[in-house]
Amino acid sequence: MQILLLQPTIKQYSNYLDILTSRFLPDPQITLQQLATITPEKHTVKLLDEAYQKINFDEKYDLIGVTCCTSSAPRAYEIADEFKRKGNTVVLGGYHPSALPQEAKQHADSVVIGEAENLWSTLLNDLENNQLRPFYHSREPADLNNLPPLKRGIGEFYSPIARIEATRGCPYKCDYCSISNSKIGWNIFRKKPIENVIKEIQSIPQKNLIFCDTSFTVDVEYTKSLFKEMKSYDKKFMCYGNTHVLNKDDNLLELAREAGCYLWNIGFESVSQEALDSVGKNTNRVDEYFSVVKKIKDHGMGIIGQFMFGFDTETVDIFDETIEVVNALDLDIPSFNILTPFPGTPIFERLHKEGRILTKDWSKYTLFNVVYQPKKMSPQELWDGFKKIITTFYSGSNLFKRSIRSFHLDFYHSIGVIYQNFFDRAAYKKLLKTELINF
Repeated sequence: MQILLLQPTIKQYSNYLDILTSRFLPDPQITLQQLATITPEKHTVKLLDEAYQKINFDEKYDLIGVTCCTSSAPRAYEIADEFKRKGNTVVLGGYHPSALPQEAKQHADSVVIGEAENLWSTLLNDLENNQLRPFYHSREPADLNNLPPLKRGIGEFYSPIARIEATRGCPYKCDYCSISNSKIGWNIFRKKPIENVIKEIQSIPQKNLIFCDTSFTVDVEYTKSLFKEMKSYDKKFMCYGNTHVLNKDDNLLELAREAGCYLWNIGFESVSQEALDSVGKNTNRVDEYFSVVKKIKDHGMGIIGQFMFGFDTETVDIFDETIEVVNALDLDIPSFNILTPFPGTPIFERLHKEGRILTKDWSKYTLFNVVYQPKKMSPQELWDGFKKIITTFYSGSNLFKRSIRSFHLDFYHSIGVIYQNFFDRAAYKKLLKTELINF
C-alpha cells in the first residue's frame, strides 16, 4: 500500500524569520517516524510535516494517517475531510483524537485511541482485507523493549537536531498535563534498554539531540547509567528534568555534563507553592528554585524555565511576584504560557463541570489564549498580566542581559541560546499585537 503519515500545523508564516526557520532549522517530531519504522517493508511510507512541507491533496494513497494535538485538531479535521472527499481512507490518532474519539470519528474512517505501536500492524492488515474497524483502542501501553531504532531521513527535509526517546510516560499526574489522562495509559513510565538507546545514538549523524522524554529524573539510576554510556559519543543534548531531584543529586548533574548535556528544560510552572500544590505538582518546591538553578549552572549547563499563569489560587499579584523571582533566577531561556485545560485532563473535567470552559474552539488551545474563566481574576486580567510578563522578559534590555549571561555555556551553544531568545521574542511580539478573544 501507499501510505502517507501527516502532521498538521496551526502555524502561519508571516515574516522572513518564520520562513527561514521553517526551511533551514526544522524541528520534526518523532511520532510519525515511529510508525514509519514499524510499518512492514512491503508498504511504501511517506512522511509529511505541514510545518515544513505543502500538502498535495491530489495525490492518491491507500491510507492517510494524521496525528494531532488539541490546537491542531481543527486543521487535522480539515485535512482529513479533504482527503476523504477525494476518496482516500483516513485514520486519525494522537492526543486529541484519543481524548475525544467520537468527535474525531466524524472526520475519519477510523480512530486510534492511545499509543499506536501495538495496533499498527493489525490496522494495516485489516485495511488490506477491507475490514477496517471504526476504532482501535490500545488497551496496554507500548512495550519499549522491542521497538526498533527510528528510521531517519524518511521525510523530505533535514534537521541539524535529531529527536530521540529513551523513556516514555510520567507517573506524577499533574492535573493540567495531557499525559495525566490515565484512560490512555500515557502516564505509565517505561524505559528502553540502554544498549538499544546507545545503538540508536550511534546511528544518528547529527551531533545535537533533543531527548523527548517527559523527565530524566523519574528513574535516576537508569538515567545515570545512560549518561555514563553516552560519554564517549561526543553528542550534545537537551533534556527535561524536575527540581526535586536536580536540586539534591550533584552526581547526576556531573554525569549529565560529561555525557554532553548543555540545557535542562524545567517546568517550574509557578512561583507560588500554593498554586503548585493545588494541581498536584508535587515535584516542585519554590524554596529550592534558586539552589537548583545555581547547581545546574555551576556544572556548566543552562536552563530553560517554563512558567504558566491562571491557577485557581492565583490573583493578579502573581505577575509582579513572578517578575521578581524570575529576574533573580537568571534563567537562560524563560518561557511563559497561559494555563490551558486540554480535554481528557483532570483540570478540564473539573472546569467543565463548574461551567468555566469558555470555548471548545480547539484552535484556541495554543497555551496563549484564555479559554476558561479564572477563579480569582477576570479573563482580561489574566491576559493583561500575561502580556506584562512577555513585555518585561522579552524587552531589549533583558534580551541583551540573557545574551551576555549565556556565555557561561560553550560558544556554540551560547549562540543557540541567544538565537532561541531572539526567535521567542519575535513570536511573543506577534502575540502582543493580538487582543483577548471574547467568547
